[in-house]
Amino acid sequence: MRIALVHHSVCGYGGMEIVSQRLYYYLTKRGHEVTFFSTSACQGMNVRRVKVLKFNPEIQIPLDKVNGDYEVVHALSSLSYFNISVSSMLKGKKVVSFLSVKTLRTHPNLFYRLVGSIYEDYIIKKGLKLANAVTVKNLGDKIKLEKFNANPFLIPDGLDDVYFKPLNEDFRQEVLKRFNLEEGEFALYVGRIHKLKGVDVFIKAIQLSNFKGVIVGSGGEVVGNNVVYAGSLDEQSKIALIDSSCCVVIPSLSDYVEAFSIVASEAWARGKPVIASSVGALKYRVKEGVNGFLFKPGDYKALAGILSKAKGFKVKEIPEDVLPWEKVVDMYENVYKKTLENSEMRG
Repeated sequence: MRIALVHHSVCGYGGMEIVSQRLYYYLTKRGHEVTFFSTSACQGMNVRRVKVLKFNPEIQIPLDKVNGDYEVVHALSSLSYFNISVSSMLKGKKVVSFLSVKTLRTHPNLFYRLVGSIYEDYIIKKGLKLANAVTVKNLGDKIKLEKFNANPFLIPDGLDDVYFKPLNEDFRQEVLKRFNLEEGEFALYVGRIHKLKGVDVFIKAIQLSNFKGVIVGSGGEVVGNNVVYAGSLDEQSKIALIDSSCCVVIPSLSDYVEAFSIVASEAWARGKPVIASSVGALKYRVKEGVNGFLFKPGDYKALAGILSKAKGFKVKEIPEDVLPWEKVVDMYENVYKKTLENSEMRG
């Protein structure tokens, strides 16, 4: 198939950048002719750069007129004006992935709640009008879009194969020694160091608990009593810390930043419970007492109390949406094929 993938950002280590890179890699590996439309180049990828007028990450107005004839044009995020605009210029059946549907109404920032929600309504309608097929990443977004008479395909984000393979025990012990940690005696945060990700909530909870807290991620060093900042790590070292932790904590403050949570999937793939704030996809993916625990966003005291439950807790059931990328790409290929067979195809 001739496929165009469209997203304003492709290089980097954020969730959408990882999704963009992996989808491109696996589709090209299977013999598809893939072109990626973005605002910047990425080594090893066939990227067509588009000049933009940038207001913020989601609102980037293309200044170039792009063209191309493809069988499938896939906009990887419906929130991005760039994605919807560029996709509309290209010929081919349109697949639009919707994420964080109508979440700006609960954004902590007043401006985003007031102005962003207006933009969100506009871009949702524009994306639905453009799409021959619609996908979402979580049940909550699926329910919301069904109110627009859309019937989306539910397709999760995937994981690299390494998350489903055993880790060398000597290496795991070396990582523990590197950071002066004891197995099962620390809670782990993995992700960007960003206010909306709730890192401060995690640190405050650690201060009230008997655990160490370990932070893996980029965006600035973090300090606090009983907190170890590990910085950015390679996948094997990150897996070693997940395997050795008592739990993985996802303390995000807004629905907007948790459209799926690859970190939660990584934890579950390694058999670790997830303690998460009840936002976004996490409200639907975390099952209380089964694969983890939920707490109210920002409530660090509640998080501190839950940490004691996590020690020795065994995950009883791995969610069905914890999948390797190969299976996820199977699902996208199926949508592409069905879309080519039908003028308008919903899930």
